[in-house]
Formats: sequence, structure tokens, C-alpha cells
Amino acid sequence: MEKEGKLKKIFTIENLLCFFIVICPILDVSSFLFRNYFDTSFSISTFIRPIIPIIAGIYIFVKDKIRPQLIFAAVVYAVYAGCHLYVFYRIKTGCAYGNELRELQYLINYTFMVMNLFIYYFFFTKYNREKEIKDEDKGKAINKLKKSVLIALTLYVGFMYLSLITGTSSYTYPEDQIGFKGWFESGNSLGTIMILCLFIVLPMLSKKNPTKIRIWALLLTVLAGVYLTTLLGTRTGLFGFILVVVVYIIICIIHGLIQSKKINRKTITIGTIIFIAIIAVVAVFGSRTFERRKLLQDREDLIYDAMTGMSSHVTGDMLAMVEQIKKGEMSTDYMSEEMQQTMLDVYELANEYEIPSTDNRALQFLYHSTLVKNQAGISLTLFGNGYMTHYREMIFEMEIPAFLYNFGVIGFFLYCMPFLFIALYGVYVLIKKVKHVSVEYATAVAGLCFAIAISFISGYTFFNSSSMMMIVVLSTLIVNDIKDLEDMEMKIYTLNEGTQIEK
Repeated sequence: MEKEGKLKKIFTIENLLCFFIVICPILDVSSFLFRNYFDTSFSISTFIRPIIPIIAGIYIFVKDKIRPQLIFAAVVYAVYAGCHLYVFYRIKTGCAYGNELRELQYLINYTFMVMNLFIYYFFFTKYNREKEIKDEDKGKAINKLKKSVLIALTLYVGFMYLSLITGTSSYTYPEDQIGFKGWFESGNSLGTIMILCLFIVLPMLSKKNPTKIRIWALLLTVLAGVYLTTLLGTRTGLFGFILVVVVYIIICIIHGLIQSKKINRKTITIGTIIFIAIIAVVAVFGSRTFERRKLLQDREDLIYDAMTGMSSHVTGDMLAMVEQIKKGEMSTDYMSEEMQQTMLDVYELANEYEIPSTDNRALQFLYHSTLVKNQAGISLTLFGNGYMTHYREMIFEMEIPAFLYNFGVIGFFLYCMPFLFIALYGVYVLIKKVKHVSVEYATAVAGLCFAIAISFISGYTFFNSSSMMMIVVLSTLIVNDIKDLEDMEMKIYTLNEGTQIEK
């Protein structure tokens, strides 16, 4: 009986969900190795990832009383997916970068993201509060969740340095052999994941944590910082790390002044030392990010535009298409009239504003913003014009506007709004109850805002399975802390009411 009790405590859904966070880096590495070793477009981790969330989802469906709501939500997402795929099928032309199956992959991935948000909310906030547990046990599940992120970041850093030591790391930009991304698919996504982890790990430097956790978090932050700023080669890594450290220091200063009218000098000193040390490392050893920027700058004038007699402000492939369209040689079967007109419009705008031909994201933003105006259809507005219906270079990397343009108003509401709402409400609570919020809460809010911002600026943040999980964890921590604040206010209110009745 005693053994059964111990096993029940170990094999809980909460522990299983924490384990899912821990194995994210292992799944990422296995995915990269599987794809590269077997030269396939899918990996075994694609089938492994959904298992734990599906188990948790089935548990909720069977055990809880919200079955009708879950069925209704599933129907809504399924109906939207069907309508979106129909629109995709109807407007797809020869230039489309993917088919209906590839489009469905994005729909499944984003639906899976929202499903995970609900599952983690249910088990780490609502569900735990419904169980009758002792006060000292209330924070255990959340602490486990935070520690799982600490372990996950340890694995990311460990795998990264191991690949460097063994000389088996892949390049962040293979075409130029710049930057190192280890055994991971995308350097940009890897940098985003590690920075989002740091928004959870850095507050572990505070005195209320055990010494071994603080030392662990400090060492991990330094190792991650060295890699992100000097070796990765992306702007997300370099400026993201500097930002997270600066934000953490500022939050600690403000929190100290508000709570006790004095600054926690030890925490600030540690944060400042980390910041100065990383800047010194970058100054001495340089950064692959600067190498990449310089290379792109050198390439800006390489493409010649015969139509203007000057350097091109669009990519070489796009320039060739514009020439075809102007000559009337572009078939509408390959590219619709609206897309062709959009190409011409973007070409003119790029020349007018002298956009660098290497700035793909700026060109993509211009293209999709202009295309929405040129297409102007109610079905496209509601369900989107498709993510994979566009020419290869024009696949929209910036996710937030892509949700609105490619997946429509309904898609934006279903996929993006839950996270945007938590971030905005988190900021509102932070401002309104600034005297009562913790450093952990403020840093988590900053982390979720960073995720949304980097998704807009850089892209592939929500779509990447592991960075999506870190966003889910940040959202869960924010909601949990908000509920704690509300519970505290309710207790104070009840206590005051009781006192007044006695009087």
C-alpha cells in the first residue's frame, strides 16, 4: 500500500507534463539527427511529442465536468480548419510553396499550441486549486514546472557545447558557414528557446531559492550568455540575451525600491557582473552575429536591376518575376493577377523606400500587407489567404501579422488571441498591483511580451514546438500568479468583512 501511494505521487499528470518540458531538447536533437541521417522531411519526435499532452487531454475529458465545452471548442477549431483548407484549395496556384497537407501541418501545430496552453492552465492553476491540499504544498507543482525549465535549459546548453567540443555542430547559416547551432534545426529558434528559458531561470538567483539552485542558475546563465552572444550568430541571441539580463536587473531594482525602499545589492551585483562579463567576452572574441550582418551588408549591391540601372532593392528571384510580369509573360495559372499586381507594387515601394535586397522580412511584410488589399475578399479576410499559397521567398516569417493575413481574423482570434490576452492582462495587473507582484511574475510577463515581440520581428516562435512550450509555461506562471494575487485580495476582503461584523 505504501509503495502504491509513492508511485501515485510520482506518476501524476503534473509530473508527466513537467517531464514533457524536460525532454524538449532531447526531442529537438533527435529530430535534427533523424532528418539529417535518414534524409527525410519528418522525424520520430513528430509522433512522440503529442503523446503526453494527449494523455493529459483525455484525462481532463474523462474526469472533469467540462466535456461539452471541450467538444464545442474541438468543433470550432475543426470547422475553421476545414474552411481555411477549402479557401487554400480554391486560391492555390502553381507558385504555391506547399500543398494542402503542408498547410494542415501548420493548423495542427497551432491548434496543438492552444491545447497545451489549456492543459497546463488546467493542471497547474485551476485543477490544483480545486484539490484540498495543505498550504505548504500549493506551490510544489509550480516549482516543479520552473525546475523542469531549468533542467531543459541545462540540456540545451549541454548539447550545444558537446557539439562544439566534438566538432559536430552544424552551422547557423550553412551557406556562409557562420554561427553554430549544434544538433538543432534552426539557430534562430534555438536562440529564442534559450532566452525564453532565461526569463524563468534568472529569478532563481534570488535568496529565497536554495544555494545549489542559485549556483546552478548562475552557471547556466553565464554559459548560455557566452554561446548566445558570441557563437550562435543571430541578432535574437545577441540582443535577446542582453535584453533579458537588463530587464531582470531593472525589475529587481524597481521591486526593491517599492517593497522595502532599498535595493537587493547582491542580486543586482550578480546580474551586472554577468552583463559586463558577456560584453567583455563579445569585445575580446567578437560575435558571429556581426560577421553575418557585415556579410549581408556587402551583398546589398550585388544584384543589378536592369530596369532602373541601379542596385536592386528586391531579391534576384523577385526581380526576375517582376520582369516577366511587366513583359506579360507570367501565367495566371502560376501566379494570380492579384499576386502579380502585388509583386509590381512591392517592387515600386522597395525602390521608393530603398529597402535592402537582403531584408527579406521587410519585403515579406510589404508583400502580404499589399496582397490583402489587392485580394479584398470576405472569405480571405475571415479565413486567411493561406500560409503556403505564396512563392517561396514570400512565405511570411513574421508570425503575428501572418496569423492575421494568412489565417484570417478568425485564425488570429483562435491561435494568437489567448496568448496576447494573457500578456496584456498580465501587464495590466503588473501596473495596477505593482506593490504586490513578485520579481518572478514581472519577469514572466516580460518574457511573454518578448516572445510576442520576437514572433512579430523574427518569426517561427509559436510554430517551433519547443519555443511554443516555453511560451505556454510563461503564460501558465502568469495566470497562476494572478490567481494568487486574487486569492490574497479575497482573503483580505473576507477578513475585513469579518472584523466589521464583529464590531
